[in-house]
Amino acid sequence: MSVEAQAFWDEVHRGRGRSRHGEPHPYLREVLGSLHPGRALELGCGDGATAIWLAAHRWTVTAVDISRVALDAASEHAERAGVSSHITWQRADLRDWTTHETFDLVTALFLHTPLELDAPAVLARAAAATRKGGTMLTVGHYTLPPWAWAPADTDGLLSASELVAAIGLHEPGWRTILAEEVRRTVTGCDAHASTVLDAVLHAVRATAPPTRSPVAPSVA
Repeated sequence: MSVEAQAFWDEVHRGRGRSRHGEPHPYLREVLGSLHPGRALELGCGDGATAIWLAAHRWTVTAVDISRVALDAASEHAERAGVSSHITWQRADLRDWTTHETFDLVTALFLHTPLELDAPAVLARAAAATRKGGTMLTVGHYTLPPWAWAPADTDGLLSASELVAAIGLHEPGWRTILAEEVRRTVTGCDAHASTVLDAVLHAVRATAPPTRSPVAPSVA
């Protein structure tokens, strides 16, 4: 686990305070309304907004983050919401994270950092953890508000279609439901509003391998 990354994110969440508790991304709320609750995995869970929302909607959640400060705050939020028994909090560096489990829903929202992180590689491992018939939903920054820090790799702000290719969801075995840039209004700490574009990728893993058309016998 990277000591640098742990210290950075601990400081970020310490500055936000434990009273702060965000809301899930609006597209996630829209998608989840049509899914039957099951086992969910969230990578980069932060203060737990998405994990807690999922648990409140009857999902059993494994939520992963590198920051102990964030996970402690998330646990407190979950306790107050009455859903702590439905969430397992895991502390891990996403650069090293892996799992042998599979999930009905895998989500990773805004893996955006000024530190080095191969987000497509993380998301590819997340895709592998999606069970057959399961849903993968990832949202990334395609444009940034003025107050956001610059990413370590400016080429890391991928479009949704670039994410599809980078993660490998263009391969047989996946069905893309949505891969596009979605406009959203965000508000900074000073109440200044800005319009950004989110790269939204929503895909479903096929329940069976794609069928192949029979090959006609050659005629001598």
